[in-house]
Order: sequence, then structure tokens, then C-alpha cells
Amino acid sequence: MFELSKSAIQKCKEELDCHVGSVVTDNAANVNKMRKLLEQENELKLVTYGCTAHILNLLAHDLEIDNIKEHVVNIVKYFRDNHYASARYRQEGEQRLVMPQDTRWNTMCNCLKTYIKNWPALMKICEVDREQIDVRVREKVSNLTLKRSAEDLLARLEPIAVALDKAQSDKCTIAEAVNMWKELITTLSNGRDALTAVRKRYDQVITQAHLLANLIHPSLQGKLLSEEVNNAMDYANERFPSLVPVIMKFQAKSPPFHAFKFSDFVTKSMSAVEWWRSHSNVLDSDVISAAQQLLSAVASSSGVEQVFSSYGIVHSKLRNRLGTEKAAKLVFLSKTINAHKMDVYDDTNDQDA
Repeated sequence: MFELSKSAIQKCKEELDCHVGSVVTDNAANVNKMRKLLEQENELKLVTYGCTAHILNLLAHDLEIDNIKEHVVNIVKYFRDNHYASARYRQEGEQRLVMPQDTRWNTMCNCLKTYIKNWPALMKICEVDREQIDVRVREKVSNLTLKRSAEDLLARLEPIAVALDKAQSDKCTIAEAVNMWKELITTLSNGRDALTAVRKRYDQVITQAHLLANLIHPSLQGKLLSEEVNNAMDYANERFPSLVPVIMKFQAKSPPFHAFKFSDFVTKSMSAVEWWRSHSNVLDSDVISAAQQLLSAVASSSGVEQVFSSYGIVHSKLRNRLGTEKAAKLVFLSKTINAHKMDVYDDTNDQDA
């Protein structure tokens, strides 16, 4: 994997004139080792780290309450697969019940939401049609302890689900991921076990590169880092020494970083990379390059996973003789066209608003 990654990075540089500055993967042991080997290659000058979305999914598993998932899934599965129960539910239920899927990480949260919201309808069916409904399902639906436990589990999982949706966006960077995890720590601070779990996962996924990116982000400015600022500066001194005095001016808002450049209007009108590029005429190119490398690093590998899904649609059983190069071009066109459609849709919504 190390050799394949290295050759792909070299190919990007030679054929596409594109410099790869960061590598994000899942957190399996073999790819963790690959990332370390890539980071040790001095000529590549890479920032490597694990996928935030993957760790958030693991955090959701850490916070599961014993047996609740199993019982809720049994109820949902019964009302989905049993002909009579399914027909009665369609008459009474407000929305379709959701079955959780391992490959779709937020579906457990959606399963709990639909179960709790439609619990009165399920309860009514079990009372009115008690002779036709399986007695074990009736007992589970009428079990108020199970319902309350499901509500407690949903309260734990919902903040993680919101963070997971953000992390899986192509635009979520490692700088923003730090604030996202900090907010999770605050939200889940009421439960000791939950707080311990989220801090453990935070330490697992947040690297010095994350902290430094957060520190130099024009709108985030490392405001939530506290003592971690020194950790970020140590990393900057080791990897990007020319960036250290610039960061100190950035923090002091001294020239060329005038106070008006940090206003909400300015920082929301452009990306963090564009903000730093606007200083190209007053800062050294290696400083701009370092800022761009850190601030363009995406938080998760979800974009690649979505490409795999698109590839599965293009290279289907009916089109299984497509060559690799042609299939890759078709996937590229598919993703580009869909992205364009989404941009048009967003623009239309903004005009309507």
C-alpha cells in the first residue's frame, strides 16, 4: 500500500501538475503503518491522519446501551417484514420505519428517531390487533423501560450523527474537525462514561496538524484550544519553521494581519485558503504553501468512499467489460455533473429564500 500510494502521489505530480499535501485513511492497523511510512518520506512532505468520520462511528458504538439496539431492530424488522403488521402500520404510522445498516453510519440514529416518533402508532396496533401481532413484539413495544432507554440512546447518538454529517462533507477540513470534537465534548459532558469515551476518541483522531490548522484558520483562530496551542506551535516549529513568526503576528493581529480582515463578513465571504492567498504579495511563498497544505486537508475519507459507490453504479453487471480507464472517466463525469446539479439546486434555493 505504501508503494501504491507513493506512485499515485508521484503520478499526480508528473501527469496532472498537482501536489498532494495530505493523506487521510481509515484507522485500520495496516493503513496506520502506511501513513507513518508516507510521513517519513522527506521528499513528499505529507500531512497524514485518520478519518474523523470513521472515529465518530466508533464513538457511536462506544456509547451504545446494551440490548437496546437489538430489541428496537427486532420491532422495526417485524413491522417491516410481517404482511399484516406492515399493512396496519402503513395505515397508522406517520413515516417509514428505518432499518440500520452497517455501511450507512447514521441509520441507527434514524432507526431510533422513527421508532420513538411512531411509538404511539405501534402501541395502538399492538392493542387493537393484539391477536394478530406476535406476543414477543407486543411485549417489547409496551415495555416503557425499553422506550425510555431508546430515548436515552438517541440523546447520546444525535450529537454524533450531526457531527458525522458534517465530517462526511467534502468541504469539512481538519481545522473544522477540531471545533466539532470540542463541541461534542461539551455536549456529552453530562455523562461520565460518555465524556471518557469522547475524550479517548478525540485523542485518537486529533493530531498536531489538526491543532495547527485550527490555530491558523482565520475564523476559528484556535479559540477552543487552550493549552493545546503550545502543542500546535511545537509542531509548526518542527515541520513549518517559517510559519512560526507569521502565526505570532496572526495571533496579535499585527501587520499584515489587520483587524478588519478577521471580521465575520470577510471570513465568511471566502475560504480559509483564499484568505491566506490574499496575502501572497506580503508573505513568503513557503508560508502560503504551508497554510494551504494545512487548511485544504479534508477531515475524512468519505469522498473516496462515495467514489467507490459511483464506480459500482457505472461498472455494473451489465457493463462488466468496461476498461478501467473508460470506467474512471465515466465516474469522473458522473461526479462532476451531479456536483454541478447540486450547485444549481443550492443557487435556486438561495434565490427562493
